[in-house]
Amino acid sequence: MVLLVGVLLTGCQTTPRGAPDTLYVQLGERAGIARLTETLLLDIAADPRLVDDFRGTDINRLHHMLTDFLCENVGGPCTYTGDDMANVHRGLDITSTEFNALVENLVRAMEKQQLSTGVQNRLLARLAPMRHDIVNAPQPPSPELRALILGDLELSRYSAPRVDQGL
Repeated sequence: MVLLVGVLLTGCQTTPRGAPDTLYVQLGERAGIARLTETLLLDIAADPRLVDDFRGTDINRLHHMLTDFLCENVGGPCTYTGDDMANVHRGLDITSTEFNALVENLVRAMEKQQLSTGVQNRLLARLAPMRHDIVNAPQPPSPELRALILGDLELSRYSAPRVDQGL
């Protein structure tokens, strides 16, 4: 009898899937992730840096797909049925600046949902590796390539004299 009670008590101490230490649960499960996604989309709609990028988008579908995507990626029971991030963002010419603005909006949305800094950092760490699949705008040439293209041309020789240098 004592052994049975000991086994039962030990069994109660194990951590089942979905326990409070999982990111899925810390985000509030599917309902919390859906609220976070809604807050993020409302913030994007109010952000002049991003709103034009989403013009013409089916927001209800985006909300559903993004909620499923986040839910699956944080260990929830959801199934994301969309394309991978590279295909979703192919041809959209997303710049690093736009990506960073979206991350700012995500952090703001997490703060509005009163998620702890630790939970925010865990979610951002999960999403950060996807950056290279999302940012796909043509990059300006590096300074080295620019110098090669321009050759030895010294543009400063051809510029107008500065006021502080005299005329």
